[in-house]
Amino acid sequence: MKSLLRKIYLLSIFVSSSLLAQDYGDLTIIEKDLLQRDLELLYQGLNEFHSGMYWYTPKDSVDAAFEKAKEMIDRDMNVLEFHKIIAPLVGLSREDHTDIHLPYEVEEIVKEEAKLLPFIPVFLGQELYCVKNGASDDTKIEGKKIVSINGISPNELVEKMGSLFASDGYIKRVKYSDLSGFNFNRYFFYYFGNQERFDVVFEDSEISFNSLKYADIIDNLESRYPRKESQPDECLEFKMINDKVAYIGLHDFSNETIKENEVNSNLKEFLDNSFAEIGAKKIENLIIDVSENTGGTEGNENLVYSYVGDNYQKYLKVRAKAQKAILDNGIDIPIQVSTFGFFERVFVNKKMSDGSYERKKNVGIGIEAYSKEPNYRFTGNAYVIIHPVTYSGGSEFANMMATTDRATFVGQETGGGYYGNTSGYSPRLPLPHSGIEVDLPALQFMMNVQDKYPKGRGVIPDYEVIPTIEQYMNGEDVEVEFILDLIEQTNNK
Repeated sequence: MKSLLRKIYLLSIFVSSSLLAQDYGDLTIIEKDLLQRDLELLYQGLNEFHSGMYWYTPKDSVDAAFEKAKEMIDRDMNVLEFHKIIAPLVGLSREDHTDIHLPYEVEEIVKEEAKLLPFIPVFLGQELYCVKNGASDDTKIEGKKIVSINGISPNELVEKMGSLFASDGYIKRVKYSDLSGFNFNRYFFYYFGNQERFDVVFEDSEISFNSLKYADIIDNLESRYPRKESQPDECLEFKMINDKVAYIGLHDFSNETIKENEVNSNLKEFLDNSFAEIGAKKIENLIIDVSENTGGTEGNENLVYSYVGDNYQKYLKVRAKAQKAILDNGIDIPIQVSTFGFFERVFVNKKMSDGSYERKKNVGIGIEAYSKEPNYRFTGNAYVIIHPVTYSGGSEFANMMATTDRATFVGQETGGGYYGNTSGYSPRLPLPHSGIEVDLPALQFMMNVQDKYPKGRGVIPDYEVIPTIEQYMNGEDVEVEFILDLIEQTNNK
């Protein structure tokens, strides 16, 4: 019965999107037979190579959804119509690393010709607000809460537009976060097509806006909100807040991005220096901010954890479904996608009886939390700031701190799954006739964690903190302020 209900739900995704053809402008029409061939390649790529494809969605449900999609491709259509059919199929992976990319030339046409919502919205939790007005009319709408757009509530919009991209497991809040800013405007167009106007119900008024092209919106924004000179972004931050509290901001785990820092261009040196100062000053409370950390170089999350946590087996297993796969629809030139090379295949991984590969325990990065303990380890009170954009390596660090009960979490649920993710090597599958490309993550990282949260969820904060629209507009660091108040309350008990 549950399987039947699941199939009905999945098919409803496609029935709800099977509306009258949207107006996407003057895009090239592609023959339906060619699109069917692209669909077959997509199915093979997800089925034969994506290591976590059936972690959350059973194969029979995926197969049923592909069959329904095949029926929907019953005519010649343009790439955005095709995208609207196949993007929910990619979303069935429930893995945020399974990205879908429109052809560059189509993105440029959209940028030049699409008729878009002319203001910039943001979700704070599940509430939608306008933060900047890019419309021709300079009516004061900044800070206003949005009740509906063209008769559709924000929650309904997220359900519809959010079907066009994947996210980890069953984490709902990440869809809201991903649809903030200009992403909201883009995906509104991808789902609904060109709109001549937008009837917006705010909490205190109703206003109709004429749609605008991207360039006109940008011109209006730049004229109303002059850009301020900003200092170069540093993705690694350390500061002493007071004589008892230190702050470490880890906004990226990519070594390439870290190298671009003007001050701290090496993660290990930054951590050594920061924790040495923390130890010398006998700091009792440490705030670690990974709220903007979407991951990066594998192993950097382990390195950070080594300064604050006890060692343990981090992964139950790291596996690849296949080292390579040949995708062949029987007509087009076959496409090969592959994972690791010879050295890693032979010396780092073990081939299993089903043809998959599993990482050996003590080779390379391995499956332990870390291999070397640093000179100084912090043993005081740790507070970790998390957010829906805390992904991949950022979320793995949060997972490690959560399963070892090493931190108090403040903010919002992580976007990365607590029980693991499928990422690592992600060859890009080109669909030859539509020009759409899809990333196929090859390594399934299954984390060794306590059974603390529901399946398919991220790390859920001990204290959920969401800024008000006034705090957001003023750029207030509400999570840090909350933690400082929490520390003060604890000390006063």
